Amino acid sequence: MSLLIFPDEILLDIFDYLYFSEIIYSFYELMRHNQRIYDLIHTRLHTINISKIDLRFMTKSQFHYICCYIKSQNNLHENIHNLILSNQYSFGQIRSLISHISFDQIKNLKKLHLIQPALDEYHILFPTKPSQLTHLILENPECNDNDRIILIDEMEELIELNIISEYSIQFRSQYPRLEKLILSQINLIDLIGFRTFFPNLHYLDITLTGTDIDFDQISMPLLTVLKLRSFNVQHDICENFLLNLPQLRELYYSNEIDCNNISLIDGYRCQTFIEQLPLLEQLELNLYLLNTQSTDICEIAGSFQNSFYLSKNWNIVCESSLNSNNFHIYSVPMLSFNILDTTSDSLVSSAVLPVDDPYANINYLKVNMTSNWPLVTRFFSNIQSLELSQLNHSKMIPTFSILSYLNKSMFLSKLRKLILPTPCHFDDTLLCHLLQQSAPNITNLDISCHYLLHLIKENKLQSPLPIRTLTLRDNHLSLNDQTIFIDFFKSSLNCLSLYLQNDNSLSETIKLFLDQFQCLYSLDILLNDPISMLIHVQLCQMLQQRSDASAELRPTNIRIWQN
Repeated sequence: MSLLIFPDEILLDIFDYLYFSEIIYSFYELMRHNQRIYDLIHTRLHTINISKIDLRFMTKSQFHYICCYIKSQNNLHENIHNLILSNQYSFGQIRSLISHISFDQIKNLKKLHLIQPALDEYHILFPTKPSQLTHLILENPECNDNDRIILIDEMEELIELNIISEYSIQFRSQYPRLEKLILSQINLIDLIGFRTFFPNLHYLDITLTGTDIDFDQISMPLLTVLKLRSFNVQHDICENFLLNLPQLRELYYSNEIDCNNISLIDGYRCQTFIEQLPLLEQLELNLYLLNTQSTDICEIAGSFQNSFYLSKNWNIVCESSLNSNNFHIYSVPMLSFNILDTTSDSLVSSAVLPVDDPYANINYLKVNMTSNWPLVTRFFSNIQSLELSQLNHSKMIPTFSILSYLNKSMFLSKLRKLILPTPCHFDDTLLCHLLQQSAPNITNLDISCHYLLHLIKENKLQSPLPIRTLTLRDNHLSLNDQTIFIDFFKSSLNCLSLYLQNDNSLSETIKLFLDQFQCLYSLDILLNDPISMLIHVQLCQMLQQRSDASAELRPTNIRIWQN
């Protein structure tokens, strides 16, 4: 059904429910080619909500339109309270926005989300005065030469800070109002300065690394909520850290514990240290116990389902594969994590008190497919990303069996992203059934280049596919396969990441991609070795002739963003 059949009144009502950036993202192409839609949107621009602007997934022309409109309107900058900028697919977007709009003009900006900002970009956003931000998210920011992330100093109004990165963070100044801090990685020793940097900290979500320290040096007297994910940190150390925080009211604790190096972790031991947290009201556990010798699952499960846990309504599951001495102990419902790594094997599991939709928060599921199908499957109601693997390659699993398991485990219609392993030993019909029948809403595919080309050449896939974002891993796309690949995807792809051969044809190949892919706005080229000076010059000359494109040229990575 075409949007154009609706009367003006209904279209205007639709626009009233959308933010300004959502309207441009959704209707920009229609605006360009239909005068009626263009006029309708422009009659509403002065009343459309501009408080939140999300520039992720924008073509360069959409981005440029939004910047020019904001720049042309007096005092419109003051209405922006929430801004999301990304270099992930729209390479160079953050720096480009800075060239259009001074952040000094966005006087009332309170929430800022930067995705893959360059090393200097989150330092030059606020050049003339201290920031008035209250919420800041830095997602995979570039680190310095010492693999550290250095934050902006003058952020005195921050209430919430979230840094998503595999690198450690260096704090240099105090954040006096900060109440909520989320860090993907922090070393134990860096916690020593937290009382100085964050005197008002109430909520801490961290992934902890490092070795034992003197816990008397760590003091966070106002902390009431702790989400502790530990990485290569022994359980004894984590226990000592937790016992230093007797004021906790909510605790989430995740760890992988090798029981060869420690006495068994069971419900009774956990109860012993939990009882030393007298104010604790909410508990979530996510523990993987490895090499537990011959301990019976009933014994471990029973220790977590005694009167102490039941009286507090803390529902804890213990499960393992058949004849395994590795156990997964976790709380239900799963509230504090959205990624789960599991298997299609039959699992031995403890009984659970009735909990409505215990896995509702899980949206990313990693499944090791086996031929040992469970009698009863767990159901994950909100899976959007599915990563399939097969550790045992000795037996081909029929597509029908995999689809049967997946249909019993999730709503396939909700899937948006699919990741297939390398090497891929599934039946060749699996991907076709998922993309063109069972899960037609998958728009993001991460797959081996060699395997995808094999499926195309064998006519296992039929064009067009719904794929908008495609990541090709492992192998480079050869010159001989470029034509068949372009013909198959040229009408659908928006974002493409792949390996190409680093030779004298590289510049022409990139030009061919930019010319032939009709909807492509993001191209990420990976190379196995640095480009030569000659190829670098050729690329610069080619890109200078394309006024609609901007690029980042690095020794082994070429990223292009275009209209």
